[in-house]
Amino acid sequence: MAGLTCSPSMSPGRPVITLKMKGPTGMSIPDTSKTSADPKHRTTIEPITMRVPQACRYLGIGRSTLYVLINEGKIEIIKLGSSTLVLTESLRSLVEKKRKGLNQSTDKAP
Repeated sequence: MAGLTCSPSMSPGRPVITLKMKGPTGMSIPDTSKTSADPKHRTTIEPITMRVPQACRYLGIGRSTLYVLINEGKIEIIKLGSSTLVLTESLRSLVEKKRKGLNQSTDKAP
């Protein structure tokens, strides 16, 4: 399966022995024909927390607005070392509360 060959080296008079592989190398290659490209079968794992810049992009708001919401207690964070991590569930629940508030106010309008 593996054979040794002698090839000339960079310096004259010193041959270099190299290993030539024949056949399978023992590395497993995933069979892509069995994986489904159907989006129904894909699972997206949402992170439990995200950093401040990601949370700003997630909500479409600026950094200072996010910190105002954090200080008002509307968004929950945890500190891990020097990192501020925003809980994804907290962001989602804020959006749901705002959405429900908008729907209730439009339902009451004549």
